[in-house]
Amino acid sequence: MRSLIVLFALFVFLGGLVGLALAYRATLARWYEKTAVFLREVRVEMQKVVWPSKQEVYGATFVVLISVVILTAAIGLEDLVLSEVLRHVLKLAVR
Repeated sequence: MRSLIVLFALFVFLGGLVGLALAYRATLARWYEKTAVFLREVRVEMQKVVWPSKQEVYGATFVVLISVVILTAAIGLEDLVLSEVLRHVLKLAVR
């Protein structure tokens, strides 16, 4: 009995989906056409892309890594200096 109820609910659900598809068939057709046009345009644009060479990728990666190291050192040094200044200011304020 329980499986019949589940089967009936499944048929009702699928019937509802078919009914919605039939009711909104024009909207679905427009959506399908817009999607197809979009994908065609994506293909055209992807053909225009100029991909970097392996050497350019290595060079850019090296620049990024060096920049990260330099900025990390600068932020660490700034943190160290500001913590020392704050420690001295707080030491004076406690007196």
